[in-house]
Amino acid sequence: MTSHNRRSGFTLIELLVVIAIIAILIGLLLPAVQKVREAAARAKCSNNLKQLALACHGYHDANNALPRGVEEDVYPQPNPAGNTTTFKGTSWLVYVLPYMEQGALFKNYDLTQTYASTVNALVGMTPPSTYLCPSGPPPSQYTDPNATVTGNPTTHYYGCMGPGGASNPTTMTIGSTTFSYTVGNPASNGAWSAHGMLSQFRNTSGSVSTNRLVRFTDVLDGTSNTLMIGEISVYMPGGLTYHQYRTWIRGNNGGAGAAKCVTNPINSTVYNGSNNFNDISFGSNHPQGANFAIADGSTRFLFQTIDMNVYKGISSMKSFETVTVP
Repeated sequence: MTSHNRRSGFTLIELLVVIAIIAILIGLLLPAVQKVREAAARAKCSNNLKQLALACHGYHDANNALPRGVEEDVYPQPNPAGNTTTFKGTSWLVYVLPYMEQGALFKNYDLTQTYASTVNALVGMTPPSTYLCPSGPPPSQYTDPNATVTGNPTTHYYGCMGPGGASNPTTMTIGSTTFSYTVGNPASNGAWSAHGMLSQFRNTSGSVSTNRLVRFTDVLDGTSNTLMIGEISVYMPGGLTYHQYRTWIRGNNGGAGAAKCVTNPINSTVYNGSNNFNDISFGSNHPQGANFAIADGSTRFLFQTIDMNVYKGISSMKSFETVTVP
């Protein structure tokens, strides 16, 4: 008798079936992996905001006030006797560096010069990684287009200047109560609100932001009901010849670099290249909303469907609106 060794194996049809099953499994797995990655990125972003909020608290403990949100026309620090010359100052993100374990970087910043000076522009080239959302654009994608700070990366976290609007005062009604908010230069890029935690500061007289410092005792609406820092980390729409990002060391120079008003819904409005620089939306690449830090040091994810009256109310620190952070 002769025996024949028969080699077993897959037929072509069986092989195709196996490949199809694997492809289906991969198709089912990839969305789950992406969701896990986004959840991790959103958690990291929330932790970044937590660290920034705690840094603001640390600054307040050391200086009995929160850092200046965005400086406009300010004197050198220290200011020479008799000097009355001002320059365009810096942002709260510079002032909190020592409270973010970035003291060495802060020592390189010169508070006797404008943010756009050569020495300060060098500091602006290296933002701490904590200043960037992992779901946002890479720091090299949208850099400052202005002279002397060209190439400076942005931040993805901005101080809340309070409720904004197209008129001064701007109003809002909750229930049967109308609230009135002071807004500076509402028709220009320099628009700002005088009701937020990290708003405009200047040394020159004639403005409600003259020497404006905020203490936690000023937050009459309650620190747990007031926004302090929000996220702006969106990709800009394609085809634009401009973008909304500026160096993280910038104060207010025709528009606030590191603080924005609550004027438009979350994820609704980007820079139009003209007159809404301070009114662009807080927003993110996280689905359906953005992360915020509250004045008490906690963080919250706010959905883009939040009622605008509630949203504006929690951005104001002492107007006694009867709203709470959702």
